[in-house]
Amino acid sequence: MKIVYSHLLNFLEKKPSIEELSDKLFQLGHEHELEGEVFDLEITPNRGDCLSLKGLARDLNHFYSAKLDQKIFEDELPDANLKFENKAENLCPNICFVEIEIEGEIKNYASYLENYFNDLNLNKNNFFTDISNYLAYESGQPTHCYDAEKIAGPLVLEKRNKKEEFKTLLGTEIELEGENLVFTVNGVAVDLAGTMGDESTSCNEKTSKVLVECAYFKPEEILGKARKYNLTSEASYKFERGVDYLAQEQVLRRFIAIVQDHVKVKSCAIKSEQRKKDLLSVEFNSQKLNNVIGIDLTDEEQQEILKSLYFEVSGDVMVPPHRSDVDQINDLAEEITRMIGYDNIAPKALSLPVKTKTISPNFETSCRNYLVNCGFFEAINFPFNDNVDESAISVDNPLDKQRSKMRVCITKSLKENVVYNQNRQKDSIKLFEFSDIYTKEGNERKLSAMVCGRTNKNFKEFNQQLDYSYLKGLICTIFEEILGEKPNFEEGKSENYDLYEKVYFKGGQIGRIGRLSKNFVDSKVKTPVFSFEISINGLEISEKKYQKTSDFPASYRDLSFSLEAHDNLSDLANLMIKVSEANDLITDFFIFDLFENKKLNILKVGYRFKFQSIVKSLTDEEIDKVMNSLIKDALLMDGISIEGL
Repeated sequence: MKIVYSHLLNFLEKKPSIEELSDKLFQLGHEHELEGEVFDLEITPNRGDCLSLKGLARDLNHFYSAKLDQKIFEDELPDANLKFENKAENLCPNICFVEIEIEGEIKNYASYLENYFNDLNLNKNNFFTDISNYLAYESGQPTHCYDAEKIAGPLVLEKRNKKEEFKTLLGTEIELEGENLVFTVNGVAVDLAGTMGDESTSCNEKTSKVLVECAYFKPEEILGKARKYNLTSEASYKFERGVDYLAQEQVLRRFIAIVQDHVKVKSCAIKSEQRKKDLLSVEFNSQKLNNVIGIDLTDEEQQEILKSLYFEVSGDVMVPPHRSDVDQINDLAEEITRMIGYDNIAPKALSLPVKTKTISPNFETSCRNYLVNCGFFEAINFPFNDNVDESAISVDNPLDKQRSKMRVCITKSLKENVVYNQNRQKDSIKLFEFSDIYTKEGNERKLSAMVCGRTNKNFKEFNQQLDYSYLKGLICTIFEEILGEKPNFEEGKSENYDLYEKVYFKGGQIGRIGRLSKNFVDSKVKTPVFSFEISINGLEISEKKYQKTSDFPASYRDLSFSLEAHDNLSDLANLMIKVSEANDLITDFFIFDLFENKKLNILKVGYRFKFQSIVKSLTDEEIDKVMNSLIKDALLMDGISIEGL
């Protein structure tokens, strides 16, 4: 937002230099750049009250005494003969109209109005629209002007779900779809509420009778509309951040006064509806405020600062209607701290105990590293979408209607990532995402991975395609390498999948794997997309146990077994495991030789055993005792013999 230095001075009793004013704006948290004598401000989204000359003046009142006595029309106004029906009172509780008819030639613009256009290098439109634009710059409250002669029927404000053509007052043709809050005349939308009016009822240079509307809309209802329809709208920018819900009549009286500065007003009437009137209150607790701020201020000092910001303090603190960002004591502490200046509060060193942190491996970290080493890229998506799943949690204050629910799975988000990359000619796509998933039933930590296209970008794998066996093999390898055990799979059917299997681990279902259907992927590229999604709650890596190595020498013994059939191999292996687990002296064993001659029906296997003690050097007698016991057990098994015995 751009504000001219000289314009802002007109709203301050004291006249600081541009450098001093710049420093104060930075202190108050209003980041900006100076372009000559124009402040290009970056106002944070929670401070919609500062998107105007009056708003900034109010914020600077503690330092320079704001001058907010701009002329308004103070005479009593008759009731307008306007047929208006508000069918969305919960979304627009406060709304006001004035109907103004002028006569005679419009004079040259007054200096304050002319300077607004010249100093900011803005184009003029028509008399009434120019006043509306200036008033938004001055007060922060958008207004909308209808040519009263073009309103051929009752005006209705309603929220409706209807697909219809809409030509904006800028001449842009758009198609309204889904739910929209609109003003209608005879069932035809003439204004996308809080965003932009249509061309058919807009004012022009010949307009002499105007209907001016000023309203308070709930910010969440306006949020995202301009972006959805690709419109540039200063009005929606302000409404999305919150406007003063009690200022509508005051703003329109200011509108009339500006008209009177330029032309004779033939007639003027008003219609007002106000349902939201009560101010929000916050408990005033001096000690809590000092604890949050970190310094000791008296009650009087705290109250003086709050009153300078137009808060009423009498027992509790009454929040002014333009401050939608204040609703708790921490917000009051922030306001006081901004006036003092964060740099003016002496820092205090935090005394924190030093704790030794034990870093233990976890499945998520190990899995993330493994996937990255396999050529995957990690995605991070918004946890919101427009899911229609009954278990989805609704968001109270969504960014827009397309992100009104908490997502119930990661697969849909990754699918959109895949399509985005396919549309940009990416022919080898490997993506994964870890995320917490919240539903009405609870929350889970999940992992999802998705693959599509070529296996890799090298001469060996370039012509190979990522497929179901690749992804299934990947998940098996991850579990075996990290958890030491493979998962199990069970075939099934599921919506959005052409091929689908349930994934089980240690007896319980933890997710799914499959090939996504073409209808679900909805991509111009026909290359199949494969995906798995699993819950990683409870997947823990077993803690490694360490033991001391022996300082004494090891001894080795070899045995060669003759077997009658291959089945004897597993029987013999089980025996070796049983014996080694029962005897601490055998620290290792393995097959060192395997010979087979199918013609002569000869099958031989050689085992090597390692003997070692942690407390002493072993004698031949101790080792022979173990070996004799092992040989005895082996010879008792059918189909197994030892040559020479």
